[in-house]
Order: sequence, then structure tokens, then C-alpha cells
Amino acid sequence: MGRRVGWVIVWIVVFVPMTWGQKFELTGIIGGQLNGGMDLSTTLFRRIDVQNGLTRGLGAGYQLSDHSTIEFMWTYNKADTVAQPVGGGADTKIFVLDSNQYFGNFLFHFAGSEKQVRPFLLVGLGATSLSPARNGVSGTTRFAGAVGGGVKYNFSRRFGLRLQAKWSPTYITTTKAGYWCDPFWGGCWAVGENHYLHELDGTAGLTFRF
Repeated sequence: MGRRVGWVIVWIVVFVPMTWGQKFELTGIIGGQLNGGMDLSTTLFRRIDVQNGLTRGLGAGYQLSDHSTIEFMWTYNKADTVAQPVGGGADTKIFVLDSNQYFGNFLFHFAGSEKQVRPFLLVGLGATSLSPARNGVSGTTRFAGAVGGGVKYNFSRRFGLRLQAKWSPTYITTTKAGYWCDPFWGGCWAVGENHYLHELDGTAGLTFRF
């Protein structure tokens, strides 16, 4: 799936808009990713943690104005996942987790497109596809968000460097946390606790403008 997405991005950005001016940007990134974990309430394990790993991806963007860009970004991460036994003891490796993220991002640049140095902020919405490499454990796709920032350095009108840091929490599930009672109007309601898988990555990449 990830390779198909990458080839689609290359085809759209390279072959379709060659005559449209420098409105399009193709980006390839690679870097490190810090992953979080989740508390569990099972008979075997009380928590799982996804280990840190390498992340890489491809992005295709379109310049809306001199300071704003929208883009589609795909990233991939593969990492070991360990679990903490309920009774204590050493963590146990339970599977290798493949993570594919698909985001629609909005970038605001603090400098114009022709400037050599262009700091930017990023916000995004999308989905994370989680695929554990273990028999009997099915994968899932969940809603995710992203907030980040970085800087672009243009070596020329078409070629540049992109440095970025991004935090992307993925919603996993909601568990029952208890009840809340209104002290003024009366009445009680069941409330839930949302669980997220947190990911923080720092990447560097090359950009090509068309």
C-alpha cells in the first residue's frame, strides 16, 4: 500500500503539472520517530509500548499563495512492540508494528516562496493504519491529527532542504472512566477516557518544485 501511494504521488507531481509553473512540490523525508504506549486492562498485560524507530515518507504539495501550501503526506514506521505483564517482570516483545500515516496538511510559511530560508508551521488531519505482525491480531485504522513546524532552505528555485518536527496523536479507543454528577442541576452521566498513541518525529528531506 505504501509503495503504491508513493508512485501515485510521483506521477501526479512530476508528469501532470510540468507546465503549470512552480506551484507543486515533491518531498521525500527520512528521520527518527519516538513512539508512546497505552495502558491496558487485560488478564495478561497492563501496558504496551511501541519502541522508537526510523520513519520515512513522501509528500506532494500545492502552493495556494506565497505563504500557504496544502499537501498530502504519507509516512511509514516499523517498530517492535513490548508489553508489561500484569504480575510484573521484564517487558515481553509481542509483535512488530507496521504504521502507515496518511495526512492532509496545511503549511503556513513565514517567508515568501522566493526566499532562501522559509520557516513554517504545520497542522494536519488524517488517519493511521496499524498492522501488527502477529497471527490472531488484526490491524486497524484510526483518526489522527498532527501539529508541527520546521524550516525549508532553498538551494535554487527548484531544489531545497526541508527540516521538520511533528507530533501526531492517533485516537485508539475510549474506555469507561466513571460517572460525573452535576452539583447544580442534578443528574449523573457516564464519562469515558480517550486513549491515544502518541508519535513524535524529526525528519529531514529533499524538496523539488515544479
